[in-house]
Amino acid sequence: MRRARSYFIAVFVFIVVIWFIAKQLDTQSAHERHRLELSSRVEELEKELRALNQHQVKAQIQESPVQHDTSLSDLKTRSTFLSPTFRTAQGSCEDSKPLRSSAELQTVELLGNISFSNKDGGVWKQGWEIKYDESSFSGDKKLQVIVMPHSHNDPGWIKTFEKYFSDQTKKILDNVVKSLTEKPDRKFIWAEISFLSMWWDQADEQTRLQMQRLVRWGQLELVTAGWVMEDEANTHVFAMVDQMIEGNHWVKDNLGVIPKSAWAIDPFGHSPTVAYLRSQMGFEDMLIQRTHYERGSHDMFCHMMPFYSYDVPHTCGPDPKICCQFDFARLPSTKKYSCPWKVPPAEITDVNVEEKAKTILDQYKKKSTLFKSNVVLIPLGDDFRYDNGQECDRQFSNYEKLFQYINSHPELNAHVQWGTLSDYFALLHRNTRPSQFPTLSGDFYTYADRDQHYWSGYFTSRPFYKKLDRVLESRIRSAEVIFSLANFVVPTDNAARSLWHQMAPDLLKKLTVARRNLALFQHHDGITGTAKDHVVVDYGTKLLKAIHKSDEVISNSASYLLLSSDQDYFSQHKLTSLDMLSLDHSRPSHDALPVQNVIPVTSFAVGHRYPLLFYNSLAFQRQQIVSVLVDSPHVKVVCHAGSTIPSQISARWSTYMDSLSMEPDVYELWFQINIHPLSLSRYFVVPVESPSSVQDVAVMSSTFVMRTARPVDAKFAHHALQIKQVDPENFKLENYQLVVECGDNGLIKKVTDRNSNKELKVDLSFVTYGTASGKDKSGAYLFLPDGAAKPIPSLSPPVAVEKGPVFSRVTVALPNVIHTVRLFNSPGIDGQLLSISNLVDIKLLSNREMAMRIDAPQLLQTPTGPLRRTFYTDLNGFQMQARHFYSKLPAQANFYPMPTQLVVDGPSVKSRMSLHSGVMDNKVTPNDFWLLFENFEALSRDASDYTIHPTVLSQQASVALNNPILTLQPSAQHSEGFGSLEMAALGFKSQLEYLPCDVHLLNWRTMKLSPPEALLILHRQGHSCRKSTLTDSTVTNCSLSNGAVHLSAVFNAKHSLKFQHFSLNGITALSETFTESANIGMFEMSTFQVTQ
Repeated sequence: MRRARSYFIAVFVFIVVIWFIAKQLDTQSAHERHRLELSSRVEELEKELRALNQHQVKAQIQESPVQHDTSLSDLKTRSTFLSPTFRTAQGSCEDSKPLRSSAELQTVELLGNISFSNKDGGVWKQGWEIKYDESSFSGDKKLQVIVMPHSHNDPGWIKTFEKYFSDQTKKILDNVVKSLTEKPDRKFIWAEISFLSMWWDQADEQTRLQMQRLVRWGQLELVTAGWVMEDEANTHVFAMVDQMIEGNHWVKDNLGVIPKSAWAIDPFGHSPTVAYLRSQMGFEDMLIQRTHYERGSHDMFCHMMPFYSYDVPHTCGPDPKICCQFDFARLPSTKKYSCPWKVPPAEITDVNVEEKAKTILDQYKKKSTLFKSNVVLIPLGDDFRYDNGQECDRQFSNYEKLFQYINSHPELNAHVQWGTLSDYFALLHRNTRPSQFPTLSGDFYTYADRDQHYWSGYFTSRPFYKKLDRVLESRIRSAEVIFSLANFVVPTDNAARSLWHQMAPDLLKKLTVARRNLALFQHHDGITGTAKDHVVVDYGTKLLKAIHKSDEVISNSASYLLLSSDQDYFSQHKLTSLDMLSLDHSRPSHDALPVQNVIPVTSFAVGHRYPLLFYNSLAFQRQQIVSVLVDSPHVKVVCHAGSTIPSQISARWSTYMDSLSMEPDVYELWFQINIHPLSLSRYFVVPVESPSSVQDVAVMSSTFVMRTARPVDAKFAHHALQIKQVDPENFKLENYQLVVECGDNGLIKKVTDRNSNKELKVDLSFVTYGTASGKDKSGAYLFLPDGAAKPIPSLSPPVAVEKGPVFSRVTVALPNVIHTVRLFNSPGIDGQLLSISNLVDIKLLSNREMAMRIDAPQLLQTPTGPLRRTFYTDLNGFQMQARHFYSKLPAQANFYPMPTQLVVDGPSVKSRMSLHSGVMDNKVTPNDFWLLFENFEALSRDASDYTIHPTVLSQQASVALNNPILTLQPSAQHSEGFGSLEMAALGFKSQLEYLPCDVHLLNWRTMKLSPPEALLILHRQGHSCRKSTLTDSTVTNCSLSNGAVHLSAVFNAKHSLKFQHFSLNGITALSETFTESANIGMFEMSTFQVTQ
């Protein structure tokens, strides 16, 4: 898909944290913004690149006979993972420190030294003149040309996935199989396995055999072979890995090949995370279209296409007017496509073949001068090409006439042939040396294709569905882990196990549907929010279906784990299914908010114990405040051992903007739970007498309101909570860790860390951006603001403040936003931070984008006085990347993707502020942020102009926010049984010993039921080695081990498990023997095949 084909205006919420940088951005004059535009002009970039580091770079970049030789687009790089510019040494954590990457070039430095003058002409506008020396090509050094037919198929964009398949993709694959079968020298590449899988299911046996032969003989290469060609800005590493596993395993299982070359031509920018993932999955080479990046130790050769687009006019050479004449799908007789330059192609005949061959060869030679070898790649395709049999015939037959002429005339010093991506790389490697190519570190966000057209709009387009994506990711991961636990860890031989064997195949099918629906949404027109409205609805419907199926897997697996040890319960109830539990909330439709169940306490007798089950899918212990809804405030909470747990009753505020209203007869019950890794824990809600003299009943929140529309007596008299109405005033929220001071408008003004007694002034506000008034406007792809952000008035909003022993909360009813801040009295992670929730409704706003802004000037002050203009955002929840605010660039260029985390490091106050975020949409949408303030004893050694290492606490907070504890309730017929069942004292407690604090269990993915086989994927997260005043390993009961994991001890089961080291995608065994332990390097991911 290309943006130029679809412009439309979208109203959506833009949620970012911009600290004091935002104020600096807003003070830019309109004149300066207009003047300082992005220059994609290659020759200008190269001049400044050489000026940046001439004494180092000059030796690396060969000078060419032509002026344009040293364009950034010709740098073929070795792409790998660092963090993204540092390597951390092994050894004790105290010895770990960041080291500079070995890459010669850093994108952060390049951006800082480019003037962005946007001079006319250049590679992106194309059509510039290139001259070459004909003598550089000879009989001994012929130009080697690989022409590579391809068809880019979006699994949803203008049409839905299924509609595209029936209208075009099925025909494309049918035509390709037919055409390649006719002539064995013809080649083609294909990327999207989601489409290929659907085609395979409908193909007859003979056609399947033809496909298998073409793939195994190398005529049809499956490149990357993920379920989709994923977006690289908004995606999370969990889904990125999972969609590759789904696609790669389908290819291996059905076609018997392992992909080795990666192809990514349409994502709107590229992340270095992808380079690392591909290299760890066994890929050897990769090609990208829109950016150019490089890493250091996990080498992978990377080719970047040099021109504006991947269509035929922009791939044969520098002149699109000429190249278009060689796209034979645009012949005048076809009437489907045409050439914008008004010079159509012509059939190749004996009369014109000489002229045409020399014309196209001239373009090939000019293109070759942009690279460092005599091998040139010419992609031949576009979106949904070859869907007509005549197009296939015309492209192949006309080019074969050109090939025959060129190859039969040795004086032309060229050889042209059909080829695949791997054919190209193989030929390239035979003709070059690795030392010819410089290395590059960093990413290239934010991408611009021309002028001020920065593609930062899609970072937040339709973020309601971005939020739904994260919900589904968490739910699938939870389902994967508990399903694998049930299948591996508790293999009992009683009636429960027999029932499990009956139901597990159906549960695995449901899990497969969920995996594939999530994978489909990772497509670069799915999670980006850039598809048409009806396609977004289709995506949303698939996401909701996946959530429901994941929930079924979770509830059935949990039931089995809880009941597998109780033979009597099965005998008494004659169970025929495991459908005895359900999550405590539901979604009536894909675009609706979740509806939480209300526990009908008033229908229970006093003293009745209503059981609740809590599921922790993470591999560390969690002590956390949770909440459920009850219809009476007269309750208490009891743990499994019978002890009463401190609890608190608070109001349930209605979601009306600009006003505060409490829901009648519905109350929030808050209490702390303690749950082991990968375990289920049981608690009870117990009704008590009203009014009760029982000790340890739930405490009523102390609540006061300011600026309510009606007097308290009239508005809240019906409510059991005692509400006070007070005059507007400043107030504080406090726990043992933090003191939060708020203004009389309810918004945060200052935060104090009790441990260090350090204060940080924080000015939280909400702003909106309008859209530019010219022809080009903000939309699904672009962010084009009309000037500085405008504050949303917040002088006199209604405010409700609640305080109690479990948590404190302030709720502010702003225009378009219900803003909530919570402070928990918890010994766990949630007690170390501020929880911020925004319920946003901007349906009544037209062409506006909303942002939450947090100004913290202290964090940007340096000891010498000038402002720090560096902050850090994560790349795919995997690593951190430094970002510099550039006043020479327009506002939209200073916005970056922030999938999970943003860090601002303030050396002058020795503190760090981290933000872990959800997302929003132009629907009524809840989103959650955890704001973490950390103070250090010494200046930061783990932050630089290139990257930062978050603390272990920060990393665990991010993981916990993205993987919330799930609450399950028994069905009505099993409520009594679950309450009295003699299960393990803590519910189901897995035999998991604690993983090291910095090792995250990314997934435990069952691949086969019999014999059981799963992929265990571990991620050792990069982290700071210094402790802040907050960091305490007792929060999660784990420790650091320098990456050592004793697998057989950590994952202890009744039947011993076997672990074998595999490639990240679980395709290739990296060791011939089983292992009991692993040593995972900092920032690394490792996959182990688990069997019995």
